[in-house]
Amino acid sequence: MARLRIASIDEYRKALSQTDAILEQNIYTDALSEYLKLGGAPMDAVNLLSESYIGIPSMCNATAKSVDSIGLNSDHILRKAIRHQLRNRFDPQRCDEFFMQLNDQMAPEWLDVILEDVHWRQTFYELLEKHPSCVFLNFAILRIAEAGHDKEIAKLRTASTYVKVYNLILNDALSDLTTKDNIEFDDDLPSLVRVCCEREDTYLYAQILLRRLADEYGATPFTRLRRELELAAKKRGNMAIVDVIHTHISDAPVELSKTIKSIMNSPNITPGDLVALKRFYASEQPPAARHLCDYDLMIKMLAALYVPYHGSLLRQDLVDDVTFLIAYATTMNDTKPRSEQEGDIQKVQLVLRDLYTSLANKTEVGSITGAMKYIISAIRFPIGSMGVLMWIEYMAMHTAYFETYFRTKETPVLLLILDEIASRHQLQQPIVFSVIQKCIKHKTDVFAPEIQLALQRTWVDRMLYLVQLNYTIPVLKYFGGPGRELDDSLIVHFVKKLLRMAQAPYSLLFIRHMIAIVEPLVENLALIKDVQQLVINFFEQALDEESNLTEAEQHKIKQIIKQCK
Repeated sequence: MARLRIASIDEYRKALSQTDAILEQNIYTDALSEYLKLGGAPMDAVNLLSESYIGIPSMCNATAKSVDSIGLNSDHILRKAIRHQLRNRFDPQRCDEFFMQLNDQMAPEWLDVILEDVHWRQTFYELLEKHPSCVFLNFAILRIAEAGHDKEIAKLRTASTYVKVYNLILNDALSDLTTKDNIEFDDDLPSLVRVCCEREDTYLYAQILLRRLADEYGATPFTRLRRELELAAKKRGNMAIVDVIHTHISDAPVELSKTIKSIMNSPNITPGDLVALKRFYASEQPPAARHLCDYDLMIKMLAALYVPYHGSLLRQDLVDDVTFLIAYATTMNDTKPRSEQEGDIQKVQLVLRDLYTSLANKTEVGSITGAMKYIISAIRFPIGSMGVLMWIEYMAMHTAYFETYFRTKETPVLLLILDEIASRHQLQQPIVFSVIQKCIKHKTDVFAPEIQLALQRTWVDRMLYLVQLNYTIPVLKYFGGPGRELDDSLIVHFVKKLLRMAQAPYSLLFIRHMIAIVEPLVENLALIKDVQQLVINFFEQALDEESNLTEAEQHKIKQIIKQCK
């Protein structure tokens, strides 16, 4: 027990009366002796200590012996119980008040003893995840780091108030992302965002670090990270600080930053802002292209060209300016002379302008045959295919294109274009998938239910094509999650075609996702013999070949097989 600072005899009497007071550390020097000095009766002190004694430690020892006698691990059970109580009853404010009373914030002896045990270190990590602002917990984590357990600390996914600890966590999070592919990157990104956006100071620190890394190693690898942090901070309501930090850590000219900000904050792109922005990049000494190559800015300009949400497309006299800016942003390489790249910029601008002209009259119901050569030309370039993707989403959800042209035995041309884009541009597969997810849920009152299902099946086939292109796990996650809202016949259609496509050996992750997809469908599968047999064959092979399945997963598979037979 820490040295008690008690002034009155009544307070010392209270200290001697607390449960199992006689077992408290330094109870005789810090409470009993002071009580006697103030005139307390020795016999009263003896009575207080004896009456307050319950013997909880002795009861725990007796319980532990009983547990051990029946073959269980009492140490494991008691640790688990204490850990559970700590998680539920830990009071960070009270703990910090105690910690701040310590002289020079020196660690109490018992803390270092506890932190030698990996079990209790893990408990501290869990508590810090739950109470990231607790001063005492942050101090404990610092002591763990100083004791040489850096690798354990680095795996935390919360922001510490100690720079040394935060550096370990942030370094591990960033290093871990460098080894990920695009899908794994998307899955792990939220943990980095949480670490960096816990508080304003951690956000500022992370953004400055990413800026310095960009200066040293090139801006491109860090652009998305900086943008994701900005988006997350804005969602938390920190618009002002995001704008201030973005402006101050950017080396863009102030007027350029103001113009871009004005465009992004306005519902529509105004001619004045557009002319001002083009003036910067049409000058003899333009700013770096990276200031212009902002994802949200590009999307806004593409929408102005190809998505008439407000009833009409961009004015003709502004098309040249917008297409020039988009072409410049996506083509210009600042490490090479501009004169060597003028031809490439003009080529992309011409493609974008031709695409605008060809689609300008195709935003309502009408054949797109005359526009196909321009669409095909545009999707050769990633920025052109982005514009086409946005246009396809608009046509599918805001016009009567499918009501006019959909035939149950033909794949609509718009969907074939989606396939081509997914095949040509791997990095745009998530965007293609996003378009499909939005459009598959869109329904019209014009179609009879069976025609609507037929159209939805063609969207499912687009997802199957993504699987063929190795964009597999996100599609499986969809059908095991949000896709459960679809009609069961569509999911059965997906499972049937997928299992005909899939080839052994199957990965453990693939099997687990298939369990999640098939388990709710078992009763329906029993009515469809060809699908039923495909499922049985798949899971029987999975049981034979995959040894890492858990007992619960094996049980689920056996139940699926049993119900299908």
